[in-house]
Amino acid sequence: MKISVLQENLVKAVIRTSRIISSKPSLPVLSNILIKATKEGIVVTASSLETTVAVSVGAKVEKEGGICVAAKIFSELVSSLPQDAVTLEEKEGSLRLACGGVRATVPGLPAVEFPPSGEELGKKETTIEKEALVSLLSLVLFAASSDEGRPLLTGIKIVQKEEGALFAATDGYRLSVCRSGVGLPKNTDVVVPARALGEVLRVCQEEKEEKQVFLSDAADGQLVVRVGDTTITTRRIDGEYPNFEKIIPSKHTARVALDVASFTKAVKSASIFARDSANIIRLHVAKSSLTVSANTPQVGENTIEVDAKTEGEDGDIAFNSRFLLELLSNFPGEELVFEMTGSLNPGAFLSPKDPSFLHIIMPVRTSQA
Repeated sequence: MKISVLQENLVKAVIRTSRIISSKPSLPVLSNILIKATKEGIVVTASSLETTVAVSVGAKVEKEGGICVAAKIFSELVSSLPQDAVTLEEKEGSLRLACGGVRATVPGLPAVEFPPSGEELGKKETTIEKEALVSLLSLVLFAASSDEGRPLLTGIKIVQKEEGALFAATDGYRLSVCRSGVGLPKNTDVVVPARALGEVLRVCQEEKEEKQVFLSDAADGQLVVRVGDTTITTRRIDGEYPNFEKIIPSKHTARVALDVASFTKAVKSASIFARDSANIIRLHVAKSSLTVSANTPQVGENTIEVDAKTEGEDGDIAFNSRFLLELLSNFPGEELVFEMTGSLNPGAFLSPKDPSFLHIIMPVRTSQA
């Protein structure tokens, strides 16, 4: 293999693919990236076995071939190079690099040792508007679990219904559901790893010029997402996703309309006093106001009154402040509606301007709530 490629294009591909690499890979080769040269250019690929990211880069190819090199050292090396043409040549199992006055040799592994990435795509691609997908993923990804002991909850449930696509995520303590007119293939009903979709979101946000995202199936049944010159291939998570529809409240006894910015400030203030008490903060609903409070004997206590429009009964409920803050940092719009039915039932958070979004948080049982 012998190629010449612009440093800025190479560094973009190497950094983007390296993000997917695990800090503790299951196979030694997975701490490497694969650089493969063909007549069309080069493809830089990294994999965690669950998810593979490949970036195509235009290059002058003198000799085709491929080699695996350690992602960390190669990423640091190409990032330090001047913005000039970089020559890469595979010789005797190592990768030789030249750029300006820089010369380096990096040990490598044969390209055949790198796991296959499901490169053979299905015949049909589904096109989705990028901004619509970004909106969907932003509203559900933060609610997925990171606990590998419950693999299904580390995924995003995606279903195509008659009225459009439904994206849902839950970690057992909260639930985010977002519906969209986005059209997916008719029988779509899958659970996709949240980490893979998180990478899709990052690439979408980085590729500002791209307007569309393309979805298809690999020959081995994996899901393939293409954004510009980047292809993300990921496995599905097998199993029956929890029936989240049954925990969505069908009624409420109190309804509160709030300004998101004011509520966020109140929750942040209360969370300071909640750190040493399992992050528990309390909400008290009264006529024309919502009171946010926290109390930890060793730290102190505080109470913040937030202007609100309230309907129904007065009430008290307690939540984990971290869940509230993560919701508020991703909330669509400047106004929020909170609905509750007693202190022990799930609280529902809605956007009056975006009825397609619903977030549920399970309450914390306390002696005062």
